[in-house]
Amino acid sequence: MLNEAEEDVLDAAIRVNTIIMAVALGLLCGALLWLSTAILLLRGGHYVGKNLSLLSVFFPGYSVTWTGAWIGLLWGVICGALSGTVLYWSYARTLRERISGQLLDSTDASTAAPPTFLFSGNALGIGLGSLMALQLLVTTNWLVVRGTARYSSNAALLSQYLPGYTVSFLGSIIGAIELFAVAFVVSHVLAGIYNAVARMRMQRMTRAGHP
Repeated sequence: MLNEAEEDVLDAAIRVNTIIMAVALGLLCGALLWLSTAILLLRGGHYVGKNLSLLSVFFPGYSVTWTGAWIGLLWGVICGALSGTVLYWSYARTLRERISGQLLDSTDASTAAPPTFLFSGNALGIGLGSLMALQLLVTTNWLVVRGTARYSSNAALLSQYLPGYTVSFLGSIIGAIELFAVAFVVSHVLAGIYNAVARMRMQRMTRAGHP
């Protein structure tokens, strides 16, 4: 269990890291959208950015033009920052209650091995699953509110991977639940692999007597 001082430090670290994650992911998403648009414009040709222009459904003002590239940059920063905030905050808040059990520490002080952080499959699954489910809910219901749900054939293709999903309010809930479940399982697999490697590495470091 963490004492009061340690909890204060942890809360402060979570706040700072949430901001860092939001800024980093926001800039990354914005830059990727700007760069994708710019590459298509430089390549030129007929019907430039036919597929990428579909993003205008979700990002008002965006288009495959130089003006649209900067608008896309802004939307990318906003959406990326919000995604980063949701992902890190939900992961960290779930993890904090079990953080004392998520550190591998060498019992031999002579090894001078730093503690190794283990991933929590539950925390990562809840964080990533919540983010992906929320994004599916928002994007699907945005199409419903706009009145373009029946024409959204590309979005409807998700039903091939998420049985029961449709471009509707009920369909978005079904799809969000399924997507959360998939992300949760994948997160447990990834966390399991990482933790197994971390434990083996710590054991080798302990036996060798040095990091």
